[in-house]
Amino acid sequence: MRRILPLTLLLSAASLFGQPLDYFSKDFPVSSCAPANSCGSFADWELPSAAFKFYGLTIDMKWVQAHKEAVLKEMETACRRHATCMATPPNLYWFCDDVLFNETRGVCGKLFPGDSQCQTYLDTFLLGVDLKGRDLWKTAQECAAKLPPVTHDKPLEIWMAPEVLRAGFKGKVTFYVRDPDTHLPILAIFKFEDQVVYASANPQGLPATIYPFDYTVKFKRVPNAEGHSDVVPPMITVTAPGYPETKFPLAAEVPKMNVVMKPPPDRLRRGKNVVTVEARDTVTGKPVEARVMFGDDVAGETNKPITLDVARGKRPEIWVTSLFNAYSDVVVAKAR
Repeated sequence: MRRILPLTLLLSAASLFGQPLDYFSKDFPVSSCAPANSCGSFADWELPSAAFKFYGLTIDMKWVQAHKEAVLKEMETACRRHATCMATPPNLYWFCDDVLFNETRGVCGKLFPGDSQCQTYLDTFLLGVDLKGRDLWKTAQECAAKLPPVTHDKPLEIWMAPEVLRAGFKGKVTFYVRDPDTHLPILAIFKFEDQVVYASANPQGLPATIYPFDYTVKFKRVPNAEGHSDVVPPMITVTAPGYPETKFPLAAEVPKMNVVMKPPPDRLRRGKNVVTVEARDTVTGKPVEARVMFGDDVAGETNKPITLDVARGKRPEIWVTSLFNAYSDVVVAKAR
């Protein structure tokens, strides 16, 4: 038994909207191995004790008798998808349960807006589905294993909410994955390059399909044509048994900084020159803490007066580098 809190607290409703594709498409084939009724739950007489035991809530059985058929009718497509999800490798039973929970979040708002009894009934009903799901999933997967093997040549359909992580993003990220042909949800695991990321909403603890997780963008450095380095988003590796591995750069905006030296580089003279290299974020306009380099030597910090000692002969390159991999290197003045 995994759920002892109200389901509304486990998955953020905000993660279910704004998706560029319809994650709950009505167009999907029903598997021949799908359980006849994967949405089996508590008997009516069990509902009051289950609601109180697990959620500390009271169910009005008169409300249930009057309205449960309307709720179950609204859930028919979601239950068919849930049954086929159970019979689809590599999906696990709790993943299919969570897909069902996601899909039915709007049922009460549509049928009985503002009626708390509907949500109490639905949450308790779905808990019963979850508790009874493991055996149905096992049977469905055994059946699917006897079918002719399916070769998945096409990559998975993958998208993310938010679609793009803005500069300075820190918050919840959710990935969505489905089969490109059947449009069925597929449980896939996401790994971030050079970064360990956890998803507490996922029983496996890893970023995976539909499970929101807290994330702060961590960029990596790569060499550029000027002999310095740029910061770029990390690569994401997506794996699901039976599907081609997918890799892509995280859709994240890379912060940029405007850099100006005062007085300008062309006014530098032999000997000691006191200058200030100003660095500001191009979007926020806020000062950027970075290191000013004079060739290979550290000259000082941005936005503070520093001294450049220009010797006879070739003047070293003047450039700026971020201390925390937040910005790409910026060349202020080339060597001359």
